[in-house]
Amino acid sequence: MCYWATSPDVAISKICAKAGASKPGLYREFGSDDGLKEAVLSVYGEIVSTRRSEILASEQPFSEVLEALITYTIQDRRALGLPDGCLLFAMRARRDEFGPLTRKKIDQLRLDSLEKYRQWIDRAKANGEFRADMSTETAALYLDAQAGNAMRLQKEGISNEVIGEILRTAFSAL
Repeated sequence: MCYWATSPDVAISKICAKAGASKPGLYREFGSDDGLKEAVLSVYGEIVSTRRSEILASEQPFSEVLEALITYTIQDRRALGLPDGCLLFAMRARRDEFGPLTRKKIDQLRLDSLEKYRQWIDRAKANGEFRADMSTETAALYLDAQAGNAMRLQKEGISNEVIGEILRTAFSAL
């Protein structure tokens, strides 16, 4: 949570203090700062990406899945004990500053996310619920960009109500 709540470049000493661990113990467990960040992203992916993947895999009509995604995105994270924003989007924005393990994990999580969007869009197209004139790739990247923007706005303190309105407006193009 320390990376998520503050920033991806939080000091190892701060993480050790929060975890009650020593630096040598941390490095024994994860090998390096890069290994720790990769492990953090793996856990983060399980916590956050799993629910989004479940929503996207739903056989519900496109409009209902879209609304479920918006609801999930703008949920009150504090009530769940989670910080605002998205660690993955924050780390993606600074991808080149990280080591090879972290970059690989960032890329993998992004590719997995885009693939889930593609599958959902292709199902919606097959059901006649999605614009035929927009490529699946363009739509997947557009959805990903809007999700990232929503997480950035949330981290900046914009209300979830306003973010929801922004997302509904942005998604009306689909």
